[in-house]
Amino acid sequence: MAKKKHKHEEHENLERWLVSYGDFITLLFATFVVLYALAQVDATDFAKLEESLKHAFSQNTLFEGQQAIMDGSDSLFDQQQANSFIPSLMVEYISPKYEDDSFKEIDSEIKELTQMGELDGISSKITDKGLLLTFDEKYLFAPASAYLDRSAKKLLDKVGVLICKKFVLHHMIVEGHTDSLAMKSTQYPSNWELSGARACSVVRYLIDRFKFSPSLFSAVGYADTRPLETSISPKDPVNRRVEILILKNKYKNQFGAKNDFTLNLSKAQQDEIQRQRAEIIKTVEGDSISLAARKLLEDNKKRIAKQKSEKLSKRNMELYVNIEDENAGKNNMPKIEKRVIKLNTNIPEDEDFGL
Repeated sequence: MAKKKHKHEEHENLERWLVSYGDFITLLFATFVVLYALAQVDATDFAKLEESLKHAFSQNTLFEGQQAIMDGSDSLFDQQQANSFIPSLMVEYISPKYEDDSFKEIDSEIKELTQMGELDGISSKITDKGLLLTFDEKYLFAPASAYLDRSAKKLLDKVGVLICKKFVLHHMIVEGHTDSLAMKSTQYPSNWELSGARACSVVRYLIDRFKFSPSLFSAVGYADTRPLETSISPKDPVNRRVEILILKNKYKNQFGAKNDFTLNLSKAQQDEIQRQRAEIIKTVEGDSISLAARKLLEDNKKRIAKQKSEKLSKRNMELYVNIEDENAGKNNMPKIEKRVIKLNTNIPEDEDFGL
């Protein structure tokens, strides 16, 4: 008779949760290590990180066709964009430190271009909320008008290129301001309509020209209610201005800004926007180089003309003195003046006077 085999009941594994718990702790540890590294990384290490992220985002596996939500006031996006949407700029928003560096970099560049005379009528400063760009009204609009002429568009083109470098994902508030003088226009009954229309003109041009996300812009008209602290009175013309405030990322939730514009577009459409923006930037920067070259050429011509004029004046004086000495006491000054003029007309333009 065969012995009956006793089946042993399998004991329930009560420690399976440790595997999941261990994975969770490992991921949590890795997260804090990365955050710490971002806070401590130097310029060299950051450049390496940026290149790594660029390479990672260039693959079509991470964000293509996916959406993700990252909570927190300092988050990178409300919703992750497709992988083609300016991956190199994503790094700027991981840490507020690098965002501040971007503000300082663009602020410094604007001040430098202003000193060179390439950005007339613009001032910039970093505030608690972000980077504030102030445009003198006369460089953008004619009196009682919200129409952007050709020179105003060229000025906005240069500013738009700077915004494209670092801030295409930031919320921007465009504010129109006037002085307290009453409006006398049938199109704009008061300064409220005029200031609002000017802000909208700037917003519309930047969006159409550089393909910025419309959801990142706000246009506000303040009329004469916010005069500059440096103004003498509310009637002071300096109060007529347009301001662009590029907000720090941590303030975006206060205004309900969402960078979801590209989520409604296909990858091909996003690539086309990127291509168009790159072409515009290339054109604007090319025009700036040409303008600088022309300005340099004009300055050089003026310098040469001034040198020739100084040499000619000195030569005239010598001729005048010599002739005056020769004809001293003969009272024939009109003839002397005619002779000097005749001598001037016979001097070749490129002659070196030997001075």
